[in-house]
Amino acid sequence: MTMVTLTIDGHSIEVSAGATILEAARKAHIYIATLCSHPDLPPAKGSAAMPAVYQGARKIENAQPEKAGEGCGLCVVEVEGQANLVESCATVVEEGMVVVTSSARIQARRREKLMSIMARHPHACLTCAQQEGCSRTQCSANVPEKERCCPQFGHCELQNVANHVGILPATPKWDPTDCAAIRSHPLFERDDNLCIGCTRCVRACRDLRGIGALGFVVDAGGRVQVGTVADSLEASGCRFCTACVEVCPTGALSDKGVGPGKREEGLVPCKAACPARIDVPGYVRMIARGRRDAAHAIIREKVPLAGVLGRVCMHPCEEACRRGQVNQPIAICALKRYAADGAPGRWKPAGRRAPDTGKNVAVVGAGPAGLTTAFYLRKKGHAVTVFEAQSQAGGMLRFGIPEYRLPRPVLDAELQSIWDAGVEFKPNQTLGQDFTIERLRQNGYEAVFLGVGAQLSRRIPLEGCNLPDVLWGVDFLRQVARGQKVRLKENVVVIGGGNVAVDVALTALRCGARKVSLACLESEEEMPANVWGIEGAAAEGVNILTCWGP
Repeated sequence: MTMVTLTIDGHSIEVSAGATILEAARKAHIYIATLCSHPDLPPAKGSAAMPAVYQGARKIENAQPEKAGEGCGLCVVEVEGQANLVESCATVVEEGMVVVTSSARIQARRREKLMSIMARHPHACLTCAQQEGCSRTQCSANVPEKERCCPQFGHCELQNVANHVGILPATPKWDPTDCAAIRSHPLFERDDNLCIGCTRCVRACRDLRGIGALGFVVDAGGRVQVGTVADSLEASGCRFCTACVEVCPTGALSDKGVGPGKREEGLVPCKAACPARIDVPGYVRMIARGRRDAAHAIIREKVPLAGVLGRVCMHPCEEACRRGQVNQPIAICALKRYAADGAPGRWKPAGRRAPDTGKNVAVVGAGPAGLTTAFYLRKKGHAVTVFEAQSQAGGMLRFGIPEYRLPRPVLDAELQSIWDAGVEFKPNQTLGQDFTIERLRQNGYEAVFLGVGAQLSRRIPLEGCNLPDVLWGVDFLRQVARGQKVRLKENVVVIGGGNVAVDVALTALRCGARKVSLACLESEEEMPANVWGIEGAAAEGVNILTCWGP
């Protein structure tokens, strides 16, 4: 790769040939004010306009079709040997070039350009003497309501640029406009009254995402007007990816449902809803790029049982998924299963293990908690031994979840990856009988994790509950999982409306019961079982009896 060396404000900088002055300055952490430029977008200068755009129901024709995008003009700099100022976003670096980013001439030009931008945007908030202590709930300066501080105040890129460049006293007062302010779109709001025509959103939609739902025109007054290419976002082909919102410098486009101090939780609710905080967008993105093994590796950063979760997780992430506000949530759980069911072991090169620490840890219980603890302690370099009372590992994954939901080969393969990481497994070891915590300490274990689980059924002392044909849900599932012969009569009634009750009902059908009914206190809407579980049970012939009580 050919490199070019130039000097910016006395600093020698080496960048790739073809880079712009602005890109070189960013690499050297030298700030150059700009509003149209963004590191992820092509330059605004020279971008193509549309014949017409829509702002709500208002159609704006392109009055100057021969005119291409010009940009904000704020990023001007001086280049040694050139009489005129040049725009750093559109000027390619040259060997030996000497650039100055701040001078009286540069500052004057920037303020002049900023004045024209401010004239079309509410800016009382930027000139108000109270701005440093503004509460935004009251206005002691009696600024008209339409001109008062917007929700972006304090986090506004335009505000930052104005504070850096300075606002000319001759800047005209903003003349309130009556442009479209659309609050009904899913995921984000759009207020054309706050748009400065920087066209970042247009380039993000067209060049970054390849969609082209947004465009711009130049009106009769020479102002850039941004809007949709058809009379609605939907008709324009918008996919509601919100890339446009992310690059908007003024708040003309803003996210919905994002509370103060909770930006990540509001924008990525799937990750916030996940009990393990798995990077859901990260692995979905890898799958979209065809990198199935990389997606699997991302999941295993947080959980060692990706294939198990891809089958049995209750996926609260999908309930929180913002895409559900547009049409349907992303099938996050199914994608996790897809990633985990790829070529065995291809994710392992991405998994790193710290050097051995010489420390020993005992984990009591080979259920989900114990297995997860053991896996990540081993990744940190500790020696880990798992003690389990049963002859096989898995806990309730093996002895509580029916095999039709979680095939045992899938569980065994994921367990093997934990053993392959160097975790030692000792089955048929019961705490209090075969060993004690004190004995573990004496044998050199410096830490003990207890993950013995909650494997008892919730028993209600009802009359007749001890009769021979009355079985408790978890006990019944455990007996079936162990391969024990369970004799059921033809007509079975399952009492309860939770997920265990649904598993029991479907397992009873597989054990030979001809008629299975599930009775519960709750209405169907109130049943604690997952909706898809209830629907699946009904589809297989289970008679759901709601609002039944003793």
